[in-house]
Amino acid sequence: MWNLVGRCSPCSAWLVEIWRRIRLEFTVELPLLKARWKQVLFGALFQYVHGIFTQLAHRMHQPQEQLLGDIGFKYLPELGLENAWVSETIFWCMFIPFILWTFSPFVTARKRFYTAVLYARLLMVLVTCQILRIISFTVTQLPAPNYHCRLGKDTAVREMPKHWWGHVVVDVGRQATHGCGDLIFSSHTTFVLTGVLTFTEYGETLVIKVITWIAVTIMGLCIIASRKHYSVDVVVAFYTVPLVFYTLHRRWTTKRPVQEDWPHRPLAGEEEVELAEMDLESGEESKVDMSKQPLLPPLLPVVQQGRASVSHSRSSSRSQVELGKGGPSMPNLPAAAAADDAQRGSGGAASAASGMRQPRPRSISVMAGPPPEAFEPRDDSPTPREGRQGASTSGLPAVPSKQRIT
Repeated sequence: MWNLVGRCSPCSAWLVEIWRRIRLEFTVELPLLKARWKQVLFGALFQYVHGIFTQLAHRMHQPQEQLLGDIGFKYLPELGLENAWVSETIFWCMFIPFILWTFSPFVTARKRFYTAVLYARLLMVLVTCQILRIISFTVTQLPAPNYHCRLGKDTAVREMPKHWWGHVVVDVGRQATHGCGDLIFSSHTTFVLTGVLTFTEYGETLVIKVITWIAVTIMGLCIIASRKHYSVDVVVAFYTVPLVFYTLHRRWTTKRPVQEDWPHRPLAGEEEVELAEMDLESGEESKVDMSKQPLLPPLLPVVQQGRASVSHSRSSSRSQVELGKGGPSMPNLPAAAAADDAQRGSGGAASAASGMRQPRPRSISVMAGPPPEAFEPRDDSPTPREGRQGASTSGLPAVPSKQRIT
């Protein structure tokens, strides 16, 4: 009995570790899901809208005795109705592992993406492709090449409903296996290509990426050989889905650059979530190698009225560099500040007298600089060159013409 307990102790420790990771990942993913729940919900509900339009395409379908000419039908051997399961098997063998892979951050130590962020992007790509697909098969109805969609088959045509709410009720089972008319472009290829492109972008193993691309190519050929789609349906999907994927991916990464470990720039409030995640880690996993972490852009200094100015931050940075390197001196800084205040006061009085409203000066954060004594002219300071603008003969130090006073 003690041997049995000793054998089960590693299993129990492994289960405890997996449960700890799941709880930790849930605390991290929940705020991200709350920030993107609208995208995820819209992408899920649009699958129902897509089903409504595919059912409408079946009702608009006009079967013909002679199919359209297709080069794939000419050179690919026909699998027949009894072998139609081949393409479906490849589809499910790729679809189910992909869904499991999207939840891998909950159980694995290496984290390359957030599941909530991944599904938000994935569903938006899928919705965009489905919108293009709905437009394509609605404007032109092609005779479906599938066996149950040919002329003389009872399943080739569906009657129009007598009331409008008949379009809202979708026969999911019939549309999934015996739909007709929704041809351009292939829905199975769209789903699989979206998953393959996502794994290509965020996956790790090169061998699996190559296998998935080979599998999706074989699936496309099997779809044509099974006479489920024309060759144009598969070909259009093969260049439309990548174009949509990388177009939207470029739009996302403009604001959230893809790095090695995190595929997005954190939104407002997500920095605290990442820090909390690192704090909750214990043991050896709490040691974070900062050299391998993505270099996120620093936050601009927060100024009054909730605004930040890039020019102010750049000018203040240059001032710090010049002061650190012993740049040109800034004499009579208090006098210049007093003159500036006097000028502002006179301008304000003039604007009050004329009734015109002057623009409100931007308020910036004042950096703590060296004492006023550091700006006094030194004996070893270089004298201004002859003929330089701003040179003074009255014994006062000259101010260079290109000097910036902040």
